[in-house]
Amino acid sequence: MEGVAPPLELLMCVKRSLEKGQPAKIGILAYLKRHDGEFSAVVSRWLALLQQGKDTNGLIKELSSQHRQVLLQLLERGLRGEAVYSMLLNLEEEIIEACQEEISNKLVRLPFLLLIPLLLFQFPAFLMLLFGPLLQNFFHSLGGG
Repeated sequence: MEGVAPPLELLMCVKRSLEKGQPAKIGILAYLKRHDGEFSAVVSRWLALLQQGKDTNGLIKELSSQHRQVLLQLLERGLRGEAVYSMLLNLEEEIIEACQEEISNKLVRLPFLLLIPLLLFQFPAFLMLLFGPLLQNFFHSLGGG
């Protein structure tokens, strides 16, 4: 699952474990075993705080993405014994929509970003082709020959 958003990967691991009849914690641990990165480190710290019985709201509020915050709050409810499968399905749809929106926003900006190499490399080369013979004739006429 290369290239998939980290919260979506966590959600899919937990959803898969719930579909197998396993608790949500097994899905979280499976995600932590398979993934290394910034979000997995946050999830690991979050899970450690939960296991120690400490408050996780401070850690959750540090996250920049609202989807990540909601996912961890939802998983916390799931670890406490609430039924969260239907909410996970809804959150999965929202995260997929957010990913598609981010992709479309980047695709809209792409043509403008691709103009930069055109302006930096191709336009000066075109100017050299255009003005090269003119400058050569000008210098030739100045040289008296």
